Amino acid sequence: MIGFKTPSFGLSHQFVVASAVTIAISMGLLAFAISHRIEVSMMQTAAEEGALFTEVFLGPSAQDLATSRSLSPASVKKLDDLLVGKLGERVKLIKIWLPDATLVYSTNKEAIGERFPSNHIATAAAGKANSEFEFPNAVENVTETGLNAPLVEIYAPLFYNGTAKVIAVSEVYTDGRRLADDLASIRIISMGIVGAVTAPMMLVLFLMVRRASNLVTDYQSTLMHNLVEAQKLAAQNKRLRSVADDARLEAANSNENLLARIGQDLHDGPIQLLSLLMLKLTDPSGKKRAENHCGGPSEIGPEALTARIMDELRHISTGLVLPQLEGLTPNEILRLAAQNHENATGTRVSTRIDKLPEDLASPLTICLYRIVQEGLNNAFHHGGAVEQRVEISVDADSILIAVSDSGPGLLENNRDNQRSRIGLGIAGLRNRVEALKGTFQLISRSGSGTQIQARLPVTRTRN
Repeated sequence: MIGFKTPSFGLSHQFVVASAVTIAISMGLLAFAISHRIEVSMMQTAAEEGALFTEVFLGPSAQDLATSRSLSPASVKKLDDLLVGKLGERVKLIKIWLPDATLVYSTNKEAIGERFPSNHIATAAAGKANSEFEFPNAVENVTETGLNAPLVEIYAPLFYNGTAKVIAVSEVYTDGRRLADDLASIRIISMGIVGAVTAPMMLVLFLMVRRASNLVTDYQSTLMHNLVEAQKLAAQNKRLRSVADDARLEAANSNENLLARIGQDLHDGPIQLLSLLMLKLTDPSGKKRAENHCGGPSEIGPEALTARIMDELRHISTGLVLPQLEGLTPNEILRLAAQNHENATGTRVSTRIDKLPEDLASPLTICLYRIVQEGLNNAFHHGGAVEQRVEISVDADSILIAVSDSGPGLLENNRDNQRSRIGLGIAGLRNRVEALKGTFQLISRSGSGTQIQARLPVTRTRN
């Protein structure tokens, strides 16, 4: 059977995971972007402040570099004294570079005279201050590896007094712990703001998605139920089509058999007598031929032949036309069927009929009448009219009818016993009963008689 496979990881759960990952990434990216932008702005501010510091404190001591590639001892001592006292708590290291990136001064006295080209020095040599976070682990700072705190590294140009000529580049390391703490706090606050703004939206979206997921699940269950019902209906329709096809074939076969029986009876009875009557009327000398043809005395006159023809036709039409049943109750109609049989055959019928509802539907009443009529006709023709019986019992939902005799039973090799010569036949009765959603049985044993039995659901006339 075709069905829908329900995923173990529902739509709402998938949404929670996807949204959580999305929020985490977006919060991280936003916090990084905000903190980076603030860091750039703060570092630029620090660079500009560092430029002022170097201009005031380092500029006068670096004027020697306008005419020399080294500082005088007095200038070196003046620079060394800057980090003694309160300023040394904030400024950790001072370096001065020539524009070609040659180190001419350092407070740790290491690597003086060596060249360490860098973009920061080149930018400052071009007259623009810049800065960055730095841990003192570069080649020129190997002696400061013990400084594990973050540092703010500021590069600023040193100008010749009264001119815009860059004579050196200062590199100043300041304590960056406060700035690092501020940036960490900014990152946390940014993530908190993003989370506080995003969480309600995600909650609303989650509730909407979960509701949609529940609706999808309900629709899926409904579709599966409808699919099962549709498959059942398709199977039932297939069976009904098969039954209908069989019923059409059976009805066509029954009609052909009925027409064949009527034609045979007309040919064997009235047509033969009409032929004899025509001989009587057209050839007075045909007495002998009529006598030889009919095996009877030649004294039979036209009036007697006409009466016999009428009897034959009346006998054949018996069972093809219903008597006038309007105004009769179902019990009266069934007793009328038994009485008509007694009158037509001169035999006796035993009846036991329960009280039937008076508002039975007309098709059901006619079907009961035909069963009694056909069953008694078969009992008369094939059962010798021995102990003909009609028994009808009623319960809340169905009617059980049985027409039987105690004759010799039907013989399979007797063609006349395989079909009724009066009425619509066993096949027609079966079709009638099954069309009313009933069940039909023909029970016959050699020497034990025959019984037609049917059970029909009670259907009443609609008001």
